[in-house]
Amino acid sequence: MLLVSKRESELKSDLMKELHRQCPHFVVQLFASAGSPDRSITGEGRTTHWEFKHGTPDFESPGLQELTCSRIDLQGHCRYVIWQETRLIQRTLIVRPRVLLARSQAIREGAEPTWSLQSELSCVGFDHRWLVGEIRKAHRV
Repeated sequence: MLLVSKRESELKSDLMKELHRQCPHFVVQLFASAGSPDRSITGEGRTTHWEFKHGTPDFESPGLQELTCSRIDLQGHCRYVIWQETRLIQRTLIVRPRVLLARSQAIREGAEPTWSLQSELSCVGFDHRWLVGEIRKAHRV
């Protein structure tokens, strides 16, 4: 199977442009600490956290990050956005951190790796307008 080139930074940049267009008053912070999610978004009195992955179709998912994102989600809101892509399909998944954490645990216990993830929400394609709409819903806008 031919893999697709990784372009996570381009997808994140396009998403942030759309977020700024729809929600110019929202504050976006970038994190560089090991294990932290990529972005913190604050708006309408609420802060959410987001980790972005471009799966072609797979991607790296560090255990510390899965654990940190799961802990954040227990206390507030954290989601993974996975832009999954093959030569034949593109789709955008919003996945709870505990799904990735459970997948990693199963692999450590001997299960075969799979990137078929149970998503909370999804759409066909890389629809940044749709994704910002879901971010806005998380902020109750």
